[in-house]
Amino acid sequence: MRARPLLCSLLVMAAQPALAGEVTGQVRFAGAAPAAPPRTTDKDQGICGSSQPDESLRVSAGGLEGVVVRIEVPGQRAAARPVTLDQRGCRYLPHVQAVATGSVLTLRNGDPVLHNVHGWVGPATAFNVPMPTQDGAVARTLGRPGVVRVGCDVHAWMAAYLVVSDSPFAAVTGPGGAFSIQGVPEGSWQAVAWHERLGERRAIVTVPAAGPAVLQLEYR
Repeated sequence: MRARPLLCSLLVMAAQPALAGEVTGQVRFAGAAPAAPPRTTDKDQGICGSSQPDESLRVSAGGLEGVVVRIEVPGQRAAARPVTLDQRGCRYLPHVQAVATGSVLTLRNGDPVLHNVHGWVGPATAFNVPMPTQDGAVARTLGRPGVVRVGCDVHAWMAAYLVVSDSPFAAVTGPGGAFSIQGVPEGSWQAVAWHERLGERRAIVTVPAAGPAVLQLEYR
């Protein structure tokens, strides 16, 4: 007899609609996924291995991974938050991040080899930090919007991207190109997708007063 109230509660919870302000969707890749042969390494192979995966174009289940999707809502500005870029096995982790303007970036070296973390915004250097010590950490502030391309002057195959923006509504696509963004106000807004090789795509997404919005984008 005591199970009935609990069962009723579970049924009521399951029947609740999705939260307003949620934007979900997929970034699709049209056509066959291109081959991505590994990149041969030429230094510190005891730590780096003989090759590293090419992470510049990752397609799974018809979707494109590593795409930054943001929704631009005038008057809304993201709060700065701490973010980390690590180096493990001569790879940057994570490969792509969506970052709020003004955030403090902690650079970490998880490898027992010298890395030189060099960040560019366009042709200009944003930071250039030698990191010779394993488990060393250095902080830098990302004070302006823009795409920061990160590389290592010692290991030329290493690459990462920090997409810095004022938007509080941003996400990076995962497996299958899926993403979810929470808390978007009701209305019609510009959505911007960015990919390191394929550039930008733009669309208008309409967020209803109740229930989720679905946004589908495509690269080819």
